[in-house]
Amino acid sequence: MHPQVQTVEAVLKEFDVQLKEGLTDQQIAHRKLKYGPNIIVQAKARSEWSIFLAQFKNSIVFLLMVASMVSFFFGEMVESMAILAVILINAIIGYILESQANRSMATLKSLEQPNAKVIRNGLLMDIPMQELVPGDLLSFEAGDLIGADARLITMARLEINESPLTGESVPVSKQTIAFESEVGLGDQSNMVFRGTSVTKGNGLAVVAFTGQQTEIGQIASMVDEAQAEEIPLNQKLNTFSKMLIWLTIIIIIPFLSIGIFQSKDLNLLVETAIALAVAAIPEGLPIVATIALASGMLRLSKKKVLVRKLAAVETLGGTNVILTDKTGTLTENKLEVDQIVLSNNTPSFSSRLNEVMVLCNNAAINDSHKEVGDPVEIALLKWIQEKEPGSISLIRNQWVKLAEFPFESETRMMSTLHRNGSLFQVSVKGAVADILRHCKYYELDGEKRALNTQHINYWLERTESLSKQGLKVLAFAYQTLNEPVLQTNHSLTILGLVGLLDPARPEVSLAIAECKNAGIKVVMVTGDHPETARTIALSIGLTKDQNDVVVHGQDLDFSEKGQNSLKLLEASIFSRVTPEQKLRLVELYQSKGYVVAMTGDGVNDAPALKKADIGIAMGLRGTQVAKEAADMVLQDDSFSSIVTAIKQGRIIFNNIRNFVFYLLSCNLSEIMVVSLAAFFNLGSPLLPLQILFLNLVTDVFPALALGMGQGNKKLILQQARALSEPILTKRHWKSIIVYALIITISILGAFLFALKVKNYNNLDANNVAFFTLAFAQLVHPFNLIKRGESLLGNGIVKNLHLWASILFCSLLLLGASMVSPFDQLLNLQSISFQLLPIILVGSIFPLLLIHTLKLSKLLD
Repeated sequence: MHPQVQTVEAVLKEFDVQLKEGLTDQQIAHRKLKYGPNIIVQAKARSEWSIFLAQFKNSIVFLLMVASMVSFFFGEMVESMAILAVILINAIIGYILESQANRSMATLKSLEQPNAKVIRNGLLMDIPMQELVPGDLLSFEAGDLIGADARLITMARLEINESPLTGESVPVSKQTIAFESEVGLGDQSNMVFRGTSVTKGNGLAVVAFTGQQTEIGQIASMVDEAQAEEIPLNQKLNTFSKMLIWLTIIIIIPFLSIGIFQSKDLNLLVETAIALAVAAIPEGLPIVATIALASGMLRLSKKKVLVRKLAAVETLGGTNVILTDKTGTLTENKLEVDQIVLSNNTPSFSSRLNEVMVLCNNAAINDSHKEVGDPVEIALLKWIQEKEPGSISLIRNQWVKLAEFPFESETRMMSTLHRNGSLFQVSVKGAVADILRHCKYYELDGEKRALNTQHINYWLERTESLSKQGLKVLAFAYQTLNEPVLQTNHSLTILGLVGLLDPARPEVSLAIAECKNAGIKVVMVTGDHPETARTIALSIGLTKDQNDVVVHGQDLDFSEKGQNSLKLLEASIFSRVTPEQKLRLVELYQSKGYVVAMTGDGVNDAPALKKADIGIAMGLRGTQVAKEAADMVLQDDSFSSIVTAIKQGRIIFNNIRNFVFYLLSCNLSEIMVVSLAAFFNLGSPLLPLQILFLNLVTDVFPALALGMGQGNKKLILQQARALSEPILTKRHWKSIIVYALIITISILGAFLFALKVKNYNNLDANNVAFFTLAFAQLVHPFNLIKRGESLLGNGIVKNLHLWASILFCSLLLLGASMVSPFDQLLNLQSISFQLLPIILVGSIFPLLLIHTLKLSKLLD
């Protein structure tokens, strides 16, 4: 039986421990052997070497390595080394960025193990927390960290902050009475849990669970067991690379067959086949993808978003479901007075309520605005400070505190006795029903009147109404005396009710609206009270229906015979949810094909953060365990930063799509030029090293510039894409073929014009084809401007990196044709004035024709 349903006597008997003596040395030694140390088993951290090797786990990188080895085998050292250089640069960039992100994160292993106070052999002693064993009598007070899961034996006005485990923003009041049946984690008020902290009072408890058996230990186990999903971008790039393998085979085999049939030189055929194979594989893709992601990663870091893995930047852009915690993520994680209900609305009566709120209060706000004390009491003082500045110190100076009857779970109220001259006053606050049992009067028009059943029902109805709004409700009362007696008699006068709320962050509503416009479903998954969750959901626009269903954790059933999964997918609010249920919700959405982002800050969020396609932890309030499990950390804890990351993710995906489109259409045009020339026996418009030069230089830099574009941030959120949508759709492939065909026709036309019409020699004709193709590729990015976009106001024309890359590549081309030995290796010569008009017309023609077809709506 779980200790929560056992009496104190039964628990002590089960663990064979005496209340005043505690465990003996013999019992401790035996239990250390049986249960082991009270530690959380830690997952092995990734080494720097494994991070570096992970950069090579990519199908395109594998293809490039094969191409490099083939080039080396056939003695093409320049091509082989150039390809290896691209691979290595890509790996170094990825390693540096991921390694820095990992080092910036504190891990579970860095958590300190403070001491714990226990009674052993009849003595109270301090021991290291890891030495706790089941049956130990654990003693604690305000400010202490709980070292193990334990069943309460005795306590005095004990309140514990359990937000790291449950998400509950308000400290939980504890009691010692056993439950009739087992209840959920957030309702186990007779238990204390490892990793939580004591905010008020003190207690004594018998340790029930240690190490991995604690709630936090079980969560850590789930974190290890939760398998992180492969990043969608990696999935798409791997699928894309498999297509390239088949494309390469389809290209090389016919080319070699035709060449052999035409009795061409075998060495030249093999060299050209290698060049075509390399042309079919965009060498620049890994490095450009890495740099595009890295630039997005750096942009987000300036927006207080720390990304731990490069590909996670794009993943958030593809997210269509965000499962978000409430406390500290959607809310401020601090209480504020939201509503006050008075029995008498006169100014003097309101002042009396303020007076009681100050006197029945042990919190303080000092001159430097540092807040000390219980969160509820701090919230009361802040409200008074805002309404009546200076009144707190004035009230406390007028009234001298004589005694206090602290809050206890049995009485559910707190009382203080103060004196002001010859006048004595009892000030009381607490649970409404308990306060009303001690009240005899209420005030109206300055007179005390007897409190009858009708008035009691009124207060209870108002309490229920406030509770349904998700507020924590306290009642306040007072009694004036002629002598200093602190007693809870039945002569109190009810003053009113105060409703407190953990308010929503002001920027969240706009962020939620933007998510909805972007086609992203936001779901609140919290351990908090259902009505509290509903209230916050209404205030931030997550739901607009007061009667919208809130799914309670105890009603969740993920079995095959349980709830209809479609109904769960329709829900927007889940309350009283356990860590395991959060994990199962992530799995449910993933099983239905969604890309799931999970936000959280508590230990309880860690398993779901790791399992989600992208886990997003809160940097300010987040626990170390949550940060370690996440892919991304919001350093300002702002939900609106997620929208910023979504925009950046979608921009990056569009950039990747643009440069993949650019690379393939350029490379396909090279393949078509060589293949068609070979098929029709037209000569050699391009030589093997010329093809490799174009691939490794003039293709890569414009593609890199496209990958660093900043896009249209206003438009990007409206451009939601389907989860299954690949990097290139059928429509894109059709456009690539058409674009490449137009470029090919232009290059072959220029080549044949120089060779057949102008009767230039083979070197001149080859140079015309090479430079025409090179400059056609340099202006090709402008063909990616979408139909209907402004010719000057679009993201491509406004991309300064692109203009710089075109200038740089133009200088490289001219330099390669003029500087020895590059001109000899590439078989190039300086562009003469007689060749220049043919090159300019041939390179500009594809741009003019493509945009003419777009304006005619014959091409996308």
